[in-house]
Amino acid sequence: MIEIKNLEKRLSPDFCLQIPSLRVDDGDRVALIGPNGAGKSTLLRLVFGIEKPDRGSIEISAPKNKIVYQPQSPYLFKGTVETNVRLGSDGSGDVDALLRDCGLESLRGKRADRLSGGERQRVCLARTLACGGRLLLLDEPLSAADIETGERLCGVLLDRIKKTGGTLVMSTHLPRQAFETATKILILHDGGIAEYGSVDALRAPQSEFGRRFISQWKLE
Repeated sequence: MIEIKNLEKRLSPDFCLQIPSLRVDDGDRVALIGPNGAGKSTLLRLVFGIEKPDRGSIEISAPKNKIVYQPQSPYLFKGTVETNVRLGSDGSGDVDALLRDCGLESLRGKRADRLSGGERQRVCLARTLACGGRLLLLDEPLSAADIETGERLCGVLLDRIKKTGGTLVMSTHLPRQAFETATKILILHDGGIAEYGSVDALRAPQSEFGRRFISQWKLE
């Protein structure tokens, strides 16, 4: 469970992230969406603890060692693809299965510094899933994937989350990822919450901004 109260984080004289109240229950899968600069990445960093709020509180029920964060820019260690994924393993997951499911089996011996952007993201996702985290905080984890690969990896992510009963908060700019992976949608706008609710409810947003933003996604 994540519970945020009276959160404020000023990033510039002109922008302040303000979250008066937000609750994410255990087992929720939340897609964090909104225009560029709305505060999505900042919120994820605040929840993980990389950044500290200027005001307010963030309470998390998951143990610190079970909270996993994947930044938007993938970071890989020296060595091979397999080495990177095994570095993340807590011993409870099947690394070989993750390499296969994430389309990395043929790349397991390839050096990390010779991977494309999309391949690097896949390795990072596989390593994240190998950690056995109870709370996954993912910042645009599949932005470099093509449509087919993105759908495959969304399926892998969803399957793993369902099996572990974990909680997911994932920022994305892709409609299919948001509405097929999440149980709830959180729309940020100008540093605040424009809408927050179930996937079904957010297909018909109540706020003017929510309606305009979702209409651009052409969900049908």
